[in-house]
Amino acid sequence: MIKIKASVPQFNEKWWDDSKGQLAKTLQEDNQLSWLKEQDPQTGEKWAPLSPRYKSWKESIQPGLPILRLSGTMLNSARIRPGSGVGLFSATTKADYGIDHMTGKGRMPARPWLGVPASSTLEMSSIVAKAISKSRYIRV
Repeated sequence: MIKIKASVPQFNEKWWDDSKGQLAKTLQEDNQLSWLKEQDPQTGEKWAPLSPRYKSWKESIQPGLPILRLSGTMLNSARIRPGSGVGLFSATTKADYGIDHMTGKGRMPARPWLGVPASSTLEMSSIVAKAISKSRYIRV
């Protein structure tokens, strides 16, 4: 008779606690990249251009600034953090007008600046997989 001892990973039940900070960081970085590209982070679609009238006014007071950047408050204060439950994240900004840009308002078109970028999903899957399998090995 041959006996074999094997070690198998034990499921890490604390995978969320072990990965949520890194997941939020990934989302934060990838959303900022989408912002710099002036595109919807979820779809990759370019934001609507500024109206000629607003573009002219903006150029007269702050030449050369990209879309959704005038004071810098919204971009510089946007933070993505782990939320209150597994798989949830919260996003905050000090700019109360952030939602108006996300959804559009009046004649202003929506320019979604927050979401889960497709580019994040592969990295996030890897982070979660490592966290789930990060565990003690048990002998069987």
